[in-house]
Amino acid sequence: MNGGHHSNRFSRSPYAVLNLPPSSGENNQPISDDKVRDSYKRLSRLLHPDKRPPGKEREDAQEIFIELQHAYETLVDPALRQAYDHYGHYAVAHVRNNKYQADSLYRCLTSLHDDGKPSEALELLQIVLEDTERKKRQKEWEFNADVEVNMHPCNPEEAASGSFMEWAEVSSTNVSLTASVPMPPQTNASPFPAQSSGGNQSQAAARRRQKMQLSIGGQSSLENGMGSTRGIISANYQPVAHTNVSSDLTVGHKHIESSVSSSTQLANGTGLSAKMTRQYELGSNKEGNLAFGFSSQRNLTMFHGRNVHAMFALGVGSNLKMNYGVLSLTTWGFNIADQNESDSPPPRINAKITIGSPFPIQCSVDQPHLFGASHRSGRASVAWSPLQGYKLKGVMSRKIMKTCDFHESEFPSNLDIEVEHTGLSGLKWLIRYERPEGLTIRIPIFVSSFLSPVYWNKVLWVSTLSFLLDETIEELMGHSTSKSETKAGDTNIHKTISTKIRTNQNEQQWLGSSKAKRDAERQLSIIAPIAKMKRQREESINGLVILKATYASVSSLPSGTIPNTALDVTEQLQFWVEQSRLYLPPSSKSLLLGFYDLIGSKVNRVGDTANDISPLSEFTHRWICIMNIWLSRLGVGVEDAAYQKDYTDNGGSNESVVLTVRYKYKGGVFEVRIGDDDVLELPSSDSTILGSSDLVS
Repeated sequence: MNGGHHSNRFSRSPYAVLNLPPSSGENNQPISDDKVRDSYKRLSRLLHPDKRPPGKEREDAQEIFIELQHAYETLVDPALRQAYDHYGHYAVAHVRNNKYQADSLYRCLTSLHDDGKPSEALELLQIVLEDTERKKRQKEWEFNADVEVNMHPCNPEEAASGSFMEWAEVSSTNVSLTASVPMPPQTNASPFPAQSSGGNQSQAAARRRQKMQLSIGGQSSLENGMGSTRGIISANYQPVAHTNVSSDLTVGHKHIESSVSSSTQLANGTGLSAKMTRQYELGSNKEGNLAFGFSSQRNLTMFHGRNVHAMFALGVGSNLKMNYGVLSLTTWGFNIADQNESDSPPPRINAKITIGSPFPIQCSVDQPHLFGASHRSGRASVAWSPLQGYKLKGVMSRKIMKTCDFHESEFPSNLDIEVEHTGLSGLKWLIRYERPEGLTIRIPIFVSSFLSPVYWNKVLWVSTLSFLLDETIEELMGHSTSKSETKAGDTNIHKTISTKIRTNQNEQQWLGSSKAKRDAERQLSIIAPIAKMKRQREESINGLVILKATYASVSSLPSGTIPNTALDVTEQLQFWVEQSRLYLPPSSKSLLLGFYDLIGSKVNRVGDTANDISPLSEFTHRWICIMNIWLSRLGVGVEDAAYQKDYTDNGGSNESVVLTVRYKYKGGVFEVRIGDDDVLELPSSDSTILGSSDLVS
């Protein structure tokens, strides 16, 4: 068996493998390590592969024993047990990965548990798993949503005299949505004959490196009661590393625009890109306008110890008339000598000359680690225009992330508070919020015209308000971080992670798969001889003997319950008998050795033909799932609702599973029926007496 596929190898609950109650025992107390060890030692003596003859029987016993060892290692380790209790086998495999490295997640969690900080360990695990899921989703799909709401005064005369909060209203809105996913890989066999094996391997490696992505989106705007929309579809292709080719098609109410672009990065770090665009006017016989664009960027060493990032761009029309031109130079600040003595990086200085822009000359200074905080940054810029004069802008940015004392999330939200002054238009206040899922909300608020007599008072007031708002957010973040400790039984912290839902569904699908059924049959072949010896021992002392046990799914109909699928589990239950007592924990019996999920197996029989699904159908299904997941992130709908609907449509809501047991004890024959998630203790006072063992079998 391949040791690298833990999530596929170990899909049964470790509690069920060791026949222990799930995650808590009596009085809602955790299962003690002593009970875990006792159960492991007892089962390992019975199921050890060295007691089996060489061949297939020993190999089957080896698989069961490895699963038994994994269950024991998971439950006796506090870090692994906590990971499984909250997020399943997926989290256990993630924590065990590179566990012996000095900076591994396992060692961090173990250290916290040793210090008596299980809540902090759970919080750290939550952040790491959320980041892992986001990385996985980013490889599969990308979603961007930009919402811009412009607020202006409804009457300029009122703007000059009153508070802007009294007269400001929404004047225009812009909404942009874009979703992109990779195209399904081509699986058709090549019609050409095979060449040399070395050539085939290199061609296969090249095909794996090729990536194609399809994006579909649109933009909608509303200004002064007039609206417009346009749709966008684009395809991006990466033939080799560091080279991209893309094609875009934009369809609006009056225009259609198509473009083809290509970008690459050379070995010396120089980036090159070229773009060709053609625009057509609907309902016109005129030939479309054609435009070309070219840009280049690279790092330059202009003097000792100083790297400058240079960018040049040029755009021309088909008549060779220049539409725009950009020259940008960016370098780090001039305090390199003090950089080794301080953790704060130097400021970044940028100078840009743009031809064809309203502000052709721009200069800016960016300061990371503003006020000594790594999650805060600031920017100040000045631009000059021969028509509009100067434009001054100040921005304070911060990252809002889930964090604990030992780890920070790699996917923070960003909040920008900006104040902008322009000679002609006046004062504008802008708030921008960006979520890691791709949602961006931008709200520019026009505050005052430059001609207002109290203009500079409002500049001072808005600037002070922006600073106080940023400091208030800083205090709130620090306050919430200091009180980030949660109670051990608090489950609210886990509701934001889709990993737990996905893991539980994957485990249920595994339990209902044909592989789980085959594994249950192999396990039965191993435990049946042990069950036979236990039956003989119990009969000799007139103890607990399982006569007949049936694990069946039934349909609830008005006329009663009708069995659909049944599994004989007589030998499985006799195997768990110890000293004339039988105990099965209050969890699904499908998780026990020798069992499998009866309802899930029927549902998954339809899915066994998944390999026959066309790439287009699979691609469409992925799109639907992606949109459903993203909407659930915004609080609309429930995540994985489509999967729940599919399960219900296959009859899951109308079926239940019961366990019926007929047993012999102390000369009497009894029968009991329980639900799948109920506890089973035999002998039981709730059992129905059928008669003497001499008369009833």
